[in-house]
Amino acid sequence: MDRYALSPMRDLWTLETQYGRWLEVELAALQALESVGVVPQGTYAQLQPRVRVDVERILAMERQVGHDLVAFLWVLEEQAGAEGRWLHYGLTSSDVKDTALALVLRDAVDLLREKSAALCAELRRFAQRYRRSPMLGRTHGQWAEPTTLGLKALAWLDMMTRAHERLARARDTVAVGKLAGAVGTYAFFPPRAEELALASLGVEACVPAGQVVPRERHAEAVFAIAAMGAVVETMALEVRHLSRTEIGEVSEFRPEGSSAMPHKQNPILSERLCGLARLLRSSVGPSLENIALWNERDMSHSSVERVLLPQTFTVADFMLTRARELVAGLEVREEDMRRRITAAHGLPFSEGLLLALVRSGMSRREAHTRVRRVAMRAVAQGRDLAQLAGEDPQITDRLSAEELTRISRLPDLLREVDTSFRRMGVGD
Repeated sequence: MDRYALSPMRDLWTLETQYGRWLEVELAALQALESVGVVPQGTYAQLQPRVRVDVERILAMERQVGHDLVAFLWVLEEQAGAEGRWLHYGLTSSDVKDTALALVLRDAVDLLREKSAALCAELRRFAQRYRRSPMLGRTHGQWAEPTTLGLKALAWLDMMTRAHERLARARDTVAVGKLAGAVGTYAFFPPRAEELALASLGVEACVPAGQVVPRERHAEAVFAIAAMGAVVETMALEVRHLSRTEIGEVSEFRPEGSSAMPHKQNPILSERLCGLARLLRSSVGPSLENIALWNERDMSHSSVERVLLPQTFTVADFMLTRARELVAGLEVREEDMRRRITAAHGLPFSEGLLLALVRSGMSRREAHTRVRRVAMRAVAQGRDLAQLAGEDPQITDRLSAEELTRISRLPDLLREVDTSFRRMGVGD
């Protein structure tokens, strides 16, 4: 994971951070218990300066006792002395672990939202810059009607904006903890103490508590991240297509070459983003399977999460960072984009010819059949669609030379592009 792990995201998933968050929760719970009179006054003030995270000692203790949280508590009690007996009072392991995980998830989602916002801003600038830069549209890998690069980027911005909003909802969903005891009944930990402790930690209470925070919350966050990854993949895949030698309309700011073929300019970053999106999607299945646990809980989800959550968030963080760099540094060859339209033998304007014939009174079926016949001749002969249409008496009887010329005027075809920009509040 080091290759795709960037700080500060990577730092949220270290063992030292995990123990640090456990300690944060334990101390918040202790202070809250003292506030409601369960723990003797002054206990927190005496204990708090003594306890610290000692990773090596905790791991050594875990090897002896076979339970990570028990080992953690015993090491804290060694440090704290007699007052250490009040740590973890009335709590179960999931109280501490799930609440600590909520703190990590909250901060991790915040980091992703910072980067998704930065990517949205970059896409907005890119779309505005190229809003009137014409290029061939393509459907099914075939020439379609002209569009603009800015309109293509506006669609990316629309998708990424929704991805950003899903992350916001996911933050609210996962930023919940619980300090309710073994099966969530508050048998030995008062609800008022939970309220105080969670408020000090900056998370909401999970209601009803149960023994664990329901894993469908985590699954929702994983899905939001996977969907965001699919949006990044959509952008990267398009860059890969447009970078093809036979198209060459864009290229990455730093394409990589080949060890064997010096002429190569491979869109490695885009390919990497597409590959990593597969990892994010692969996280959704296990996160859904983690939802159904035996009775009040079992441990089947724990081992999955120890791998899945750090990987998902770390990869997503990397992808958002590199996606912004991809958009910011993308080399756009506008002249080549225009040349591609010109070299398409007028085929991207076939609908305009079809509709002109329909307006002249020809049935749509006949118009479609006649324009397709002319279009196939244009392909076979390498000639322009309008030129061949001008040689067809069935067409020229209905359309003048000026009308045939008008169907291929780019400004007319793209006159409403600004409408989409206005509707999204981008630009003027």
